[in-house]
Amino acid sequence: MKVCSGCGEELQSEDPGKAGYVPAHRMDEPGVLCRRCYRIIHYQEIAPAAVPPERLRGVLARAKQERALVVQVVDILDWTGTRIPDLNDVAGDRQWLVVHKIDLLPRETNYDRVRRWFERQLGREGFRVERVYLASAHKGIGIPGLLADLNRVDGAVYFMGAANTGKSSLLNALMGAAEISSDRPLTTSRVPGTTLNAVTIDRGEGRKWVDTPGITAGYRVVDRLCPTCLRAVVPVQPIRPRVYSLETGQSIWLGGLARLDVLEGDRQPFVCFLSNRVPIHRTNVLRAQPFFEKHAGKDLVPPCERCLAEVTPVARTEWKLEPGEKVDLAVAGLGWVSARGRGARVALFVPEGVETELRPALV
Repeated sequence: MKVCSGCGEELQSEDPGKAGYVPAHRMDEPGVLCRRCYRIIHYQEIAPAAVPPERLRGVLARAKQERALVVQVVDILDWTGTRIPDLNDVAGDRQWLVVHKIDLLPRETNYDRVRRWFERQLGREGFRVERVYLASAHKGIGIPGLLADLNRVDGAVYFMGAANTGKSSLLNALMGAAEISSDRPLTTSRVPGTTLNAVTIDRGEGRKWVDTPGITAGYRVVDRLCPTCLRAVVPVQPIRPRVYSLETGQSIWLGGLARLDVLEGDRQPFVCFLSNRVPIHRTNVLRAQPFFEKHAGKDLVPPCERCLAEVTPVARTEWKLEPGEKVDLAVAGLGWVSARGRGARVALFVPEGVETELRPALV
């Protein structure tokens, strides 16, 4: 069976509309890419594709059968939407966590503090993780240390995580640092679901690394957006925290994807951590919904008009923020708003089914 060297999909030349298509005359070329991967790499054409659930279950079953080390990769800007507690059932105690894309945090961030935050949070949430790494494939941060530890691991290592956490980019960086030759790098893009099947990198002497399809559960904002909106919501540059001083009766819109209302509380700063390309609009509680109805999909973007029905913020969660507690109000697949401990009662509106949480402040 021949597979695409970029995404792992089985190659076929019968149906151009299905995954894995390659023209018949190119089928026997070394390191051949399917048409989808070729277009992603050469034209930055975003082509979403669904991974069948049974395929993911098969990959997870193989990892468990092989007693593999599982490296769970999460997005530093989306812990809420990219952590996968169920991997405990696959990996047991043989699990490492790589907190990826740390170069997207504000430049003044203290990485030691971030690492300690994750170590505490893993304990709170019941993760059985041996080691925590901070890394950036884009900047090469953390790659040498992670590679040195991986080189001491015998057997199989499965890289797993939610779609679009950068697993393939991380593996490409590790392969480059390890000087592992390959006909083609693994295919990467900003769209969730680029890797369609397991891709094995043979390291010799019974050792291998396995890149796996990203898991998409549908509870993130990014899982419901078109390619154009994705480009705005998925950061590619370090985020710049934006501070808004709000009091009782005031609101902010995060694009048209989420809304925060201050129901009770003295004037205080709320710090927004999300893509620099998502505009933030201040209004008040009474005008917030009419403002959305008038401008959503037009001046209030993202979402565009095409995505609007999928991501209209109608689900409401209310929290009481206690004085002295610095917390984040996180929205899966979008970012978070940080409150600095002065106490308030707030309501957060997000699209139906999108996960939210109140957690200790990350930065």
